[in-house]
Amino acid sequence: MTKRLTKALREKRRWIGVLMHPSIRNRDQARQAVEALKQAHTSSDIKLMDFVSKADRKKTCEAAELSDTSPDGSLAILRVPLRITPSLREELQSELAVERNQMRALTTSGKLRLVRSRLGLPQPKRNRS
Repeated sequence: MTKRLTKALREKRRWIGVLMHPSIRNRDQARQAVEALKQAHTSSDIKLMDFVSKADRKKTCEAAELSDTSPDGSLAILRVPLRITPSLREELQSELAVERNQMRALTTSGKLRLVRSRLGLPQPKRNRS
């Protein structure tokens, strides 16, 4: 009998809230920026989870300390494996992060709910059948 995949056996991950470059206006462009980041870190485990464009921020986002300090650009959340989080976070928090990677890290947490609340992003609607 195979061992059941429990929470303790799953790969650990972190959630990074990022501010995207103002030229990124939709989810497809954000996906391309994440693909470039994957190539730079040789990790296929980085995934774009949430994305709110600059145009939609006023009508969908709540007031939050981090999102209010950075009004230019779209907001996104990346799912990153724990093993590469320190190096990726260091790179995304540097002075030239927006020019190099088209994104800058604003917050990091092990809980997606906390990153969403810090950025003021709404909880997406679940489709229940």
